[in-house]
Amino acid sequence: MASRISGGWIHGVTPRRADADGARPARFDVAERTQTDVKEASDVVALPGGRFLVVGDRSRKVAVVSADGSVKKVELPGLGDGPSQFEGLAYDPVRKHLLVSREESREILRYEWNPAKKGDKPKLEKRFDVSHLDGPSNKGVEGLAYLSGSQSPTGRPQLLGVKEGHPRELVLFNDGGGGRPMPVRLDPAVKELCKDFSAVAVDPKTGNVYIASDESSDVVQLRLVRDGDQVRGRLVQAIPLRGKHGEPLARVEGISFNEKGDLFVLTESDGVLRRLARR
Repeated sequence: MASRISGGWIHGVTPRRADADGARPARFDVAERTQTDVKEASDVVALPGGRFLVVGDRSRKVAVVSADGSVKKVELPGLGDGPSQFEGLAYDPVRKHLLVSREESREILRYEWNPAKKGDKPKLEKRFDVSHLDGPSNKGVEGLAYLSGSQSPTGRPQLLGVKEGHPRELVLFNDGGGGRPMPVRLDPAVKELCKDFSAVAVDPKTGNVYIASDESSDVVQLRLVRDGDQVRGRLVQAIPLRGKHGEPLARVEGISFNEKGDLFVLTESDGVLRRLARR
């Protein structure tokens, strides 16, 4: 059973840099945290109805965390033997698709699943091979996020993915998970701030994209803009993640937003989901 714990955990949530083209840095206040009971937690995504789905890279059972902090485990089929290798998570609320990246297997799995429908279980529908992405197998797709058509600079829904490193990349897939990925051209300052890319999320209020860095203990806020046949990611701000004593928050592996625009941060070592309430 999960427990909800009040109290602060981030010190100095302030922007380190804002861009020059009018994008507004978001502001957040410290709120509560929830224990998810997921070992080796690797990503989180908000589900309709105020719930969250949390995965780890060992277990094929994923945790559905309710608003009251209770946890229910659900198994994702079609994985074969061995660890789950789950790294990235995204949910398409329009088509009711759950998309999961498996880093070492270099694939994205698409499940049909409506978590709001009582008794509905995830059904594996499609596998996408992403081995054509550059880099070693342990530096593959580390995080996923769904971008709606109304917020996308391309005018159509897309699936966002981040590669941890070698090289660090933000890429756009088709919303269903397939297609040849389009790299996003990032401001050079993004890679200066983020030593790696560990997670990605989309702010439902603005459509801005957030990338977390495990090694830097930062989250950067980006605005995606169309530039001819390319998409650029312009830096809005960097938010340093710090503990209650000012120490960098360790092992940030997942980020997500709820419908209200609150930011949630998942840490791997303790499986804790922390909420930053939007001002």
